[in-house]
Amino acid sequence: MPFISANDRKRPTLQTVDRALNFLEIVAERPDGVTVRDIADELGINVTTCYHLYNTLLARDYIERNTNGTIRLGNNVASLYEGYRRGFSNQDEMLAIVRRMSEASQETAFISLRVNDSVILTAFTEGPHPVKAGGLFVGLSGLEHVRATGKAVLAFLGPEDRQRMINRSLSAVPPAQRPVLISRLEEDLREIEARGWALDDEGYENGIVGVAAPYFSRDGSCMGAVGVWAPKERWQSNEKIILQATLDSAKEASRILGRT
Repeated sequence: MPFISANDRKRPTLQTVDRALNFLEIVAERPDGVTVRDIADELGINVTTCYHLYNTLLARDYIERNTNGTIRLGNNVASLYEGYRRGFSNQDEMLAIVRRMSEASQETAFISLRVNDSVILTAFTEGPHPVKAGGLFVGLSGLEHVRATGKAVLAFLGPEDRQRMINRSLSAVPPAQRPVLISRLEEDLREIEARGWALDDEGYENGIVGVAAPYFSRDGSCMGAVGVWAPKERWQSNEKIILQATLDSAKEASRILGRT
């Protein structure tokens, strides 16, 4: 738990908000998952009250439920984290990368961040000919097995992290259809790992091609991916330029994070 000074303790607070934040902090400290009953015991509150907190945070997507009944952090935590990241000195550099990628490719460029088992779009810059598609927005996540940024990250994760992300991405797919999709995806990921970039050829949005490349932290962990969206016909005409802009941008993002 974070340190709270004596002065801060004297200020009036809302007990419900305090409990909700404590709830989130406990979940954050348990990357393997924690149950509502465990949290109730740790907070010293009854289970019914703890379930009220759980339902509220679940509805707001600040937590998610694992298949085994335990809880993990949800996607909306990423928006809070992204606001925090804006205070870092490299945030402006990352946004500048997206702008330069858009200028070099003359297309819509974006950067996504890996958060838990999702790859979340955090910023994008439209090119001189904006993509006429409604599927691109800050906060976009899910379908990592389809989106170029998702596949670019999946290809460079360890087996356990990869499997968790795939399971989450395929959660809405009927179980009977998953084996075929996973088999195709595994083949695709091997190719992506070998060449260093991923392609979404109209898989996520009709008429739109997405290309993405991963960027890494100092210790070699895959932190996310940068990419470009382009209409199919413009991708076919400018494939080399778009791909080079994407790969150069990914290398620059890794350099900023200390990866040589």
